[in-house]
Amino acid sequence: MVTGDEKGVTYDYIVRNRSWSNSGEAAQTVAKLGLTARKILLCILCDWKGIIYYELLPYGQTLNSDLYCQQLDRLKQEIDQKRSELANRRCVVFHQGNVRPQTSVVTRQKLWPLG
Repeated sequence: MVTGDEKGVTYDYIVRNRSWSNSGEAAQTVAKLGLTARKILLCILCDWKGIIYYELLPYGQTLNSDLYCQQLDRLKQEIDQKRSELANRRCVVFHQGNVRPQTSVVTRQKLWPLG
């Protein structure tokens, strides 16, 4: 069984500059530029042995059916490489925990031959 999930991950990209000051002088202060936290999407697919495939989507990119089908193709390649015992089975069971019942036709057609 292969299960997958998506999670929004917040990261804060802070660039810090060092400044030198003479003894007795106050350190130079720099104002913060505001909130720099961004959220990226982590898509992860794993089985009971561990992670098979993961992908970090760039900031602002959402997961649609075309991208999901591409991820399923890459997952199939990773299963063939990392989990040969799953690749040799008749089918692999996919479990998506948060998937809606209204899954797109393209996604359902892609999942059917994979298992």
